[in-house]
Amino acid sequence: MAAEQRFTKIKKNVWKMEAGGRVYSVKKYASLAQAVKVRQLHQLLNVHHFPHIVSVLEEKDPLLIMQPWLEGAKAVNFKRRIDRIDSFNALQALHDTNSYIDWPSMSFLPHYHMLEKWEVRLARFMELREICQQFLSPKMYEELLVYGKEALKISKKQPSSNNSLTLLHGDVVHHNILRDGSGLIRFIDFDLACLGAEEDELVLWMHRVLPQITYNPSFLMGEHPALQHLSNQALAKLLYPNEMLREWLHLLSLPAAQQQRMVSKLLLFTETALSQWPRLWYDVERMMK
Repeated sequence: MAAEQRFTKIKKNVWKMEAGGRVYSVKKYASLAQAVKVRQLHQLLNVHHFPHIVSVLEEKDPLLIMQPWLEGAKAVNFKRRIDRIDSFNALQALHDTNSYIDWPSMSFLPHYHMLEKWEVRLARFMELREICQQFLSPKMYEELLVYGKEALKISKKQPSSNNSLTLLHGDVVHHNILRDGSGLIRFIDFDLACLGAEEDELVLWMHRVLPQITYNPSFLMGEHPALQHLSNQALAKLLYPNEMLREWLHLLSLPAAQQQRMVSKLLLFTETALSQWPRLWYDVERMMK
């Protein structure tokens, strides 16, 4: 007799499933290619006993990804030093898997092109100027635009890193980086996993962390000495207001009621960030060799 299954919806396509005294996370994909990518990269990492993931279990439906539920796991908090250090070390370990897995030969991994993606993001922000200015003052809007354009211009002038291509997680937001009950860091949600330069993902991780440490890149590099070896292009990419642009474009994609609930928090985030950006710019330019 099959075990009774009980489902609790977590979000649109994710459920918590209880069956046979065990608990699982179940995710339903609309795209077979994406489900295949997530399954195959987990299988490859598992073969090599990579510790910072949650195993994918066998499932008849190719669109389903089922994993053990991590009871007691908590998202990291980038305000906490131990969480910054441990998440950074785990991210480096993920990138270092290119020493024993030939990621560039894996056809299921799309290539990541950061500057192209950021150009599209900035262009979209410009297209939505009138709608943006229903929420943002003209001064704040122009500041974001100028910082975005100048950061892209400086980044393009710098030579790209010589990093070999490796697996990138693709979305290093804090809630995709869990600390399990035993204290081990685990990455979840590899939907945006791709092939790219390690430096690009370190830059994205820094973009996530900097708002939590008053936009102080010198402090972060002192805490993580490996960041002191970033190329000039990677440093220049810190100047791009990525978090703000992404969050504003996300807000503008929501229904009006949700926009109103979120806008005051996003305005505060933006005001704080823009007040720190001149100092960030000064600090980063001093670091560039």
